[in-house]
Amino acid sequence: MAEIGIKQAALYNAMAKYGSMFVQLGLTMILSRLILPEAYGVVAIITILIGFLNLFSDMGLGINIIQHPEMSIDNVNRLFSFSMIIGIVLTLATILASIPLSSFYENSVYYHLCPIVSVASFFNAVNVVPNAILTRDKKFKLIALRTIICSLISGVIAVILAWYGLGVYALISQFLISSLFLFIWNYANNPLKIVRFKFSKVIHLLGSYSLFQILFNFLNYFTRNLDHLLIGKFFGAAGLAQYNKSYFLYLYPNNIFASVLTGVLHPYIREYKTSPSKMLEKYIQIEKILSIIGVFTMISFFFCSREIVLIMFGDNWEPAGEYLRCLSICMWAQMMCSVAGSIFLGMERTDQTFKCGVINLILLVVSIFIGVYFDSLLLLSLLVGVSYNIIFFVTNYILVVKILNNSLWFFLSKISVDGIFAFLFVILSLFVPSLSENIFVSLIVKLLICIVAYSGYLFFTRQWQILTSLTPMFTKAD
Repeated sequence: MAEIGIKQAALYNAMAKYGSMFVQLGLTMILSRLILPEAYGVVAIITILIGFLNLFSDMGLGINIIQHPEMSIDNVNRLFSFSMIIGIVLTLATILASIPLSSFYENSVYYHLCPIVSVASFFNAVNVVPNAILTRDKKFKLIALRTIICSLISGVIAVILAWYGLGVYALISQFLISSLFLFIWNYANNPLKIVRFKFSKVIHLLGSYSLFQILFNFLNYFTRNLDHLLIGKFFGAAGLAQYNKSYFLYLYPNNIFASVLTGVLHPYIREYKTSPSKMLEKYIQIEKILSIIGVFTMISFFFCSREIVLIMFGDNWEPAGEYLRCLSICMWAQMMCSVAGSIFLGMERTDQTFKCGVINLILLVVSIFIGVYFDSLLLLSLLVGVSYNIIFFVTNYILVVKILNNSLWFFLSKISVDGIFAFLFVILSLFVPSLSENIFVSLIVKLLICIVAYSGYLFFTRQWQILTSLTPMFTKAD
């Protein structure tokens, strides 16, 4: 099969992302009306647990297969066999996690939920190697089809269970169904073998490249989820549910746009690892496109946060609108920051990725504890948004200055005007009075204001071509 280019790969990844997200969005809108917020708060903790254990399930297996396409099938089978052992260990760890979770959150429901989701922990681990092979071989069309079908099947079953009043169990059923479905699909398309292996051989295959990436993944995980863990403890399941819904919407634009590129970038970006200047050129091209898109998502989500939440999830979720407004102030920065990880990997500087993770964690910890101290979930949300804006500058300083050997000002000069416009709009929108009691009318009017302001900005700065033409971001390396 002919190798596909990054544009076609991004197209297939977009199909997977958009198809899956629109399915999930529709299903979430239904489930939010069938299931109380408290159940979402409980599942948010389970989601964090699964995400944490997924860090162990990878252990650098996936990125090594992608980064080293010449890896023999024997070594791939060794890594797959190693992942089976990891899966068994994580299954037991998930069951045991019910004890501290039930104690910390003072809720015995985790005793029942953890053994059920432990099955997902096993299959998530054994899916790592097959998933990496598909990405390495750039089979993004197959990945797209698989992702959409999986989301649809698991989501429909969850809605049926919720309709029959199973509540929290309907939500966690998606973990089990999706992981099992992926395993069956993966094995049918690429039946890897279980072989005997030496532990020292596996460690040698992983190497220091994976070690720093694993450490960064841990730090990044806690950076992204520490707020949820502490909110669940100090503000209760209902408070966590409201914040989690706002966080879900806050991440949505990034998942729609930036993740389409990050999902396929690594196999291509590694081709420029010996040329920092070329890597910086490609990085700026990508960042400029994301910057233009990020401006509109930031101003529209900030201005229309209340209307978006009420229309999508109903009146029970009104507090989430205020939290979303606070989080949205970093949408522009976060959308661009999401691509940096692929550049770190491509340059094989995961040691610097780890350094970023340490600094990011410190910033988030300070912000979260201030919010907890003042017993204000709204203040916590605002400080989290501010912290992610600071993280954008820290990450790009390390990447552009320390790795790509250029000045931070040179990089910022390409995108700073977009950020200035976005924050100026945010400040001015604070003085706009309520436009209508009808949330649908209010949303339409506010979106029209955003579109007019955004269009005027693009016209004034002559940046229309960035959205209306396909920028040749990458060409195949010689």
